[in-house]
Amino acid sequence: MRLRRGKRRGTESFLLQSMPNGRSELRLGITVTKKIGGAVTRNRIKRRFRAAAREVLATSDAVGTDYVLIARPGAASRPWPSLLDDMRTALLDPPAS
Repeated sequence: MRLRRGKRRGTESFLLQSMPNGRSELRLGITVTKKIGGAVTRNRIKRRFRAAAREVLATSDAVGTDYVLIARPGAASRPWPSLLDDMRTALLDPPAS
């Protein structure tokens, strides 16, 4: 709930909400609603998001931040390189003011 007041960044695959957490750790939450598809599809999207975030955040120093990824309908069929580009754009590039 607290992240609703944080920064938002939208991509074709997901909406990212972020906010500093005052800790020395990074936390990531993933939300995939039933509107997106059945359990198999939702779990596949979560696995893809976790793998992409792990790959992108391994090269960053984004500690002290909470992130929530909210899946969009095209996330399941998005090609892997495009999903990684979305993740890099949302997590590493500063949002426009």
